[in-house]
Order: sequence, then C-alpha cells, then structure tokens
Amino acid sequence: MYSHLRLFKVITFLLLMTMLGMPFQAAAAQDQSTSDNPVYIVQQGDTLGAIAARFGVSTDAIIELNQISDPNLVTEGTRLQIPGMEGVSGVLTTTVVSLGQSTDGLLRQYQLSEEQLAKINRLTSPAELYAGSTLIIPQSDTQAQFVPQGSVASGGSLLDLAVGSGANPWTLVLLNDLENSISAVPGETLYRTARDGETSTSSISPLVQSIEISPLPLVQGSTAEIRVKTTTALTLTGSLNGRELRFFPFEDGYVALQGVFAMADTGPAPFELSGVDSNNQSFSFQQNVLIQSGHFANDATIYVDPATVDKSNTQPEEDQVAKIVSQVTSDKMWDGVFVKPIDVPAGYSMVPDCRTDSFGNRRSYNNGPYESFHSGVDLSKCGLAGNIYASAAGTVVFTGSLVVRGNYTVIDHGWGVFSAYGHQSEIDVKVGDHVEAGQLIGVIGATGRVDGPHLHWEIWVNGVLVQPLDWLDQAYP
Repeated sequence: MYSHLRLFKVITFLLLMTMLGMPFQAAAAQDQSTSDNPVYIVQQGDTLGAIAARFGVSTDAIIELNQISDPNLVTEGTRLQIPGMEGVSGVLTTTVVSLGQSTDGLLRQYQLSEEQLAKINRLTSPAELYAGSTLIIPQSDTQAQFVPQGSVASGGSLLDLAVGSGANPWTLVLLNDLENSISAVPGETLYRTARDGETSTSSISPLVQSIEISPLPLVQGSTAEIRVKTTTALTLTGSLNGRELRFFPFEDGYVALQGVFAMADTGPAPFELSGVDSNNQSFSFQQNVLIQSGHFANDATIYVDPATVDKSNTQPEEDQVAKIVSQVTSDKMWDGVFVKPIDVPAGYSMVPDCRTDSFGNRRSYNNGPYESFHSGVDLSKCGLAGNIYASAAGTVVFTGSLVVRGNYTVIDHGWGVFSAYGHQSEIDVKVGDHVEAGQLIGVIGATGRVDGPHLHWEIWVNGVLVQPLDWLDQAYP
C-alpha cells in the first residue's frame, strides 16, 4: 500500500504536525526504530506451542530468544519477544474486526502496510478478513490513536469532506497514504488523529452512529443481537445469512434478534443493512461476518419407530411448527433472563444433573446418517413431580399433539422469540392464555418420539432454533 513517495510524505507530515503544534512523538510513533522484536503478552490458556504456531515460528526459537530456562514458568502476563518479525515493533495486541472495518481501513487506522498485517497474522489474502475475525495488531504506548473522519461522497472531493468537518485536507492525504487530494475513492473510509478523549465512531453513514453484532464471531446455534444506534428515526431492513431481520426501537436506536442455524456453514456469512429517514435520505451497508462451529457432538444412534422418522410424517409437523414461530409480535413481553422450566432439587444444578441430552448434538436414527440435530435441551423430572413452568412471560399460541414432539405447547414472548415444551403428559394452559415467568403450564411426560419421560425444551428466535441455556445466562437484548 505504501508508495515510493512515503519518505517524502512522512517528512512533509512531520513538518506539518510541527507547524500545527502537535507532539512529534505521537505523530512519528509508527516510525520508531524497528530493530527490537515485537512483544506478545501471554493470555490465559496460551501455551508456547500455540503461540509459536500462531506466529509461524518454532517453540525453540521463542525459548532461545527469551532465554527461557523452564517453559512451565511462562504464565499469563509474561512478555515474550517474537522472532522472525522484521519491520514490526510494539506490543502485539488482539483485536476483533468490527462491522464497517475494511482491510484498507485497518491499515490506515493502525498505520500498517499490507505486508506487516499479512506477516503478523499469516494472511494469504486481504479477502480473508471478515467481521468477527481475530487479528494481531502491533501497538505502542506512544502510538497516536486514529478515528474515522468519514468518506468522500460520490461526486464530492476530499476538500469537501475536510471543510465540512474542520479537518486539514493535507493531513488526511498524508495519514491515509493518498497520492494527492483527488485520489480518495468515494465511499472509502479515511482516518485522522483522534482528539483527546475521543473514541471511534461509525463511518458508514451520517445517519448511523454505530452498528454492533454480538457475539462476534457468530457461533452455530447462538442468538445474534444486532444493535443500530442512529442519529435520527429510521426505517431499517436487513438480513443475516439469508434470514430477514426484524428491527424494533430500543434505547437510542434499534435492535434485532436472530438465531444462527445450528448446522449453518462455518466461514463467511453475508450481513446486509439498509435504512431511510423521513427525508428520504438513505444508506446501505454490506459485509461478511464470520460464523464459527458450535462444536456439537454426535449422539449415539437412536432406535425409534421408523414411522416417526418418515419425512411424510415428520415434514408436515416441521412445516406446522415453522408457521407458528414465524409470526412476529411487536410487543416484547419478557424481561431479563429466562427462568428454568423445571424444578431442581436443593443442592443440584439443572445442568448437568437434570439434563439428559444437549442442544445441537448431531442425530442419527436407526443407523441412518447424521443429517439432523437435537433441536432443544432434554430435561428429566430430576426426582421430583415433573412440573413444567413457563420460561418467561408471554401468550400461549399453540397446544396440541404432534408425531415427534408429542403434547406440545408454544409460548410467544414477542419480537419473534418463542419457547416450546414437548413430550408433556398433561397440558395445563390453552391458546390465548397470558402466562408469567415461572407459571405452571404442564407436566413432564413421554408422548411423541421418546425413549422415556422428559421435557424437550426449545427456544426459537426469528424462525431459528437456538441454544436455550444461553437465555438462562444472558438477558436479550
């Protein structure tokens, strides 16, 4: 990315910074001596072997450079010099690529070259970077912080951008390694030195302050939370990995919840977001986000009545349930974390003591292929009466008997979130009932496709089954 004119630019930039009264040290931090090796601070769970593999060097080389007499003494917080990183200095810090960050933007923000970024992270192509990717970035205590200035509008110029925001156009040219003031590409984010106490903001659109997806990277079977902080009221549309997102007003912006399919392909997944305000000003944004494996196990093959795995019997049920949970209620009826759907004896934990099977585990029936997954968490009576309780406040939208799920209850909690309860021996609510968190709704049984009494507990988020246990630990949104 850096041209043969870099030396001239740096000298000119330093002179400019001096004339503007900016500290020389902060502006020149990236050009400090690179004779020293970069330093990596050992994190919890790290091993010398894993650190060596991450940076593409040998364990022996790290031991020799750092004069380590006993590898067992290398603990969390130990500062290790990393060999083989010529031209790189500072502390190697882990960061996660956020939405809106591009390869060029990262190079500008951290004042790196493509070669440095590729060497440190062992990248073969800039196209390998997705939102949620983990990167190692060299930083120093004296290095200036850079924040997005914005981007040149289509038909506009860098001078327009600078004048409109009070920035010096030549500073933008030098910091962003541009050939001249007319070489900025419309839509490409440009960076400037942060002012005291200033933090990074979104460069996607003046209508948007920030866009966040959590968790990043996404994980199979997880619940994704998409928050958009805006500067004005907007109508938002979007999709994540092919699923249409539904946004609701929340705090100082909007939020959408979306389940990540438990058998989704790992790797890059498309995220798209568009918005328009009352004056018909609009923006559109696309970026790939990373999906990682949920590391689900393969259950032992399960032997059942062949009729209960015959698609002519099971597909109508799947279609029926999918239609039920496709409805979206605009009122959010739950508050905080969900509650346990069963009684748990004193001194015991629901997981693992009462759990008989886990969400997401791959399933094989009658020695067939592993082409499906367990859609919920199975919970036993745990030595008690077997009462079933609503996980959160909501409205009952289905009760009935199904081939696979047996006696089944579905509760709508609003915003596309549903909880469901299968294999009951007794259903104690009816469609239309409003229930509160912890209210008795049924009794554990052995109806449907089962090999013994248990509760099959599901959570659906915008039409996708997710890990129910996450909702006991985290309040969404």
